[in-house]
Amino acid sequence: MSVLAKIKRGGEGLPPRTILAGPEGIGKSTFAANAPAPLFVSQEDGLTGLDHVARVYPESFGEILALCDELAKAPKSDFETLVIDTVDWLERAIHAYICKRDNKQGIEDYGYGKGYKVAEQELVSLLTKLDALRHGKRMGIILLSHVHIRTFSDPAGETWDRYEMKGHKGFTGILREWPDACLFATYEVFKTKERGETRERTIGGERIIHTTWSPGWDAKNRLALPETLPLEYDAYALAVRENSPSQLRDRFLALLKSAEMPEADKKKWAANDPATVPADRLKAGIAKLEAMQPKTK
Repeated sequence: MSVLAKIKRGGEGLPPRTILAGPEGIGKSTFAANAPAPLFVSQEDGLTGLDHVARVYPESFGEILALCDELAKAPKSDFETLVIDTVDWLERAIHAYICKRDNKQGIEDYGYGKGYKVAEQELVSLLTKLDALRHGKRMGIILLSHVHIRTFSDPAGETWDRYEMKGHKGFTGILREWPDACLFATYEVFKTKERGETRERTIGGERIIHTTWSPGWDAKNRLALPETLPLEYDAYALAVRENSPSQLRDRFLALLKSAEMPEADKKKWAANDPATVPADRLKAGIAKLEAMQPKTK
């Protein structure tokens, strides 16, 4: 088979690769437990209150790799989502695995910074296997992570504290680059001041997901998601579907067809093939067309 024959377009239809980071106890495991037919790869005490969820407790990182291989080879599986809970536990498992394999007492025995590079290579091997499950078995992948507060130094000169995934910087850097959505879970915060009070009081509200970067946390997505969502898997899955390229194109074309504007203007709007227009431009066009819709009483 020639290399040119392997060229593909799109990729829509595959389940998303998701990392959800957030403080302990906020509901990360519950979020993943509501994904389609999940299988948790977990440490023993990570699923309190989720007794109905299928889980496996691997004794080593080698068993995690073997599990991925078995799932890839199985003709049929009861599971549609693989959940790793958590990536900071996964990093420790990788360290133990490579140190035992290479006869090292600890990660620092490799020499300055070298052990962490070896661990990163093993992480890439695992992510490759997870990608194979996603493509070959149409499995969704969810990685959960605790967070810690780390000082961030901006090259422009500013310095501030922010939430980041817990783990070695190189390890978490690879993880941030890999998924379709790197989400940050937190509580929506409101400030209020009663009559007669001199200071505002902070009140914690609903649990939410941030999908885009902020000075206070790491987040990103390639799925054209809204900036915030409820911390619920169903809300996340709905947002992924509604903001898929095909759904955005269909909505744009339907609104354009029904828009009350001259046909010449419609032709200008449709001059570019919607299939080639980026999602953010489609969403901007949809917003303008929706604003043109007649107001209903």
